[in-house]
Amino acid sequence: MRQTDNVWLVKTRVLSLCFLALILSIVSLLIYRRVADQQSNPAQSQALVAGHPEDLSRSFVYAVQALRHHQTSAGFWTTSVTSAATFKRPAAEVNVFVPALVIDLLEPIARETGLTDVAERARGYLRDQIEESGLVRYHGKPAQSAALAKGCELPPDADDTALVWRLAAKSDQSLLAAARRELKRYKTAGGLYQTWLADQKTYRCFYDKYSGKERNPTDVAIQMHLQLFFAQYDRDAARALCAALGAQISDPAIWVWYAVAPLVPLLREADLSRAGCTVQIPSNRIQEAADGQKIYLSLGQLLRNLLMHSEPGLTHPSLQPLQQIAEKNFFKLSQSPPLLYHNDLSAKPPHFHWSEDVGYALWLRLYAETARRWPDRLQLPNLSSRQ
Repeated sequence: MRQTDNVWLVKTRVLSLCFLALILSIVSLLIYRRVADQQSNPAQSQALVAGHPEDLSRSFVYAVQALRHHQTSAGFWTTSVTSAATFKRPAAEVNVFVPALVIDLLEPIARETGLTDVAERARGYLRDQIEESGLVRYHGKPAQSAALAKGCELPPDADDTALVWRLAAKSDQSLLAAARRELKRYKTAGGLYQTWLADQKTYRCFYDKYSGKERNPTDVAIQMHLQLFFAQYDRDAARALCAALGAQISDPAIWVWYAVAPLVPLLREADLSRAGCTVQIPSNRIQEAADGQKIYLSLGQLLRNLLMHSEPGLTHPSLQPLQQIAEKNFFKLSQSPPLLYHNDLSAKPPHFHWSEDVGYALWLRLYAETARRWPDRLQLPNLSSRQ
């Protein structure tokens, strides 16, 4: 009898061990399938990550402080320039384009970031760059022109003239009228506008030394900035330019300053849409972006979608790109910032222009727009009263 009991006990233990092994196998299989699913579908995995709003809130404060501290007393932020599409051995330059872009990104969230005074200081800097002709140059008023032969200096351009008059207009309407007359002189038969507001005879030295294959090209982002300018000052011109741009936006010939840097045109899609002009950046232009720019294009696409479509089917905010850039106090942003534009790639020598501060402004804008949509998931720090 005792022997029978022992046999029964052994059998019971064996069955228990087999059952336990079966349970462990099922659990292991479920874990394996979960990991495999996440690896095969990273987008879905990313959507499941809710993020750490508290950490992002601290990053928000850090980005605000960085923008404030990086701005010079004159009101501008410097731009980094390299000789290749990699961020190595950058030099610093001063221009009006980057402060204008920072203002455009910050102005809608100036109250939330407490950066109203910073934006106003930048706007004052831009306003001071309007010359007696009503035009604006990329580097601002040519303080260094005395060292250059006449006609060799950088001439006024349509892009910066349009940006500055839209964001920081002077009260003298005669200067605005002069600028509009000059812009009209450089409208092409195809309805687009050339870059340089400079006679080729007067500026022959400049054109000979710095031009690429096309001496005075039309460019996609310049048309976008002009369309926003005309939307404010000349509705008929805005409608005509919108139609011309829409018809030619896929033409590689107008992707001059943004051939491998599509971030700025991407950001302008939403601005143009709100101004009554709907255009879409061709997907192949996004694919042509320089290495290391994917994360910033992701930010730009998320912001564009929020501003244009309000993401009606999205129930949770996508915080992953915000987290990735904010890691280690925005280390990636300082080591490889957004590439904003470059010179004509057919011209010599090449130069590529980057801005850490535009990266901070873009990050803050996406954060604030996301927090407005999902205040229960992402909170805005109270910075409205800080200076």
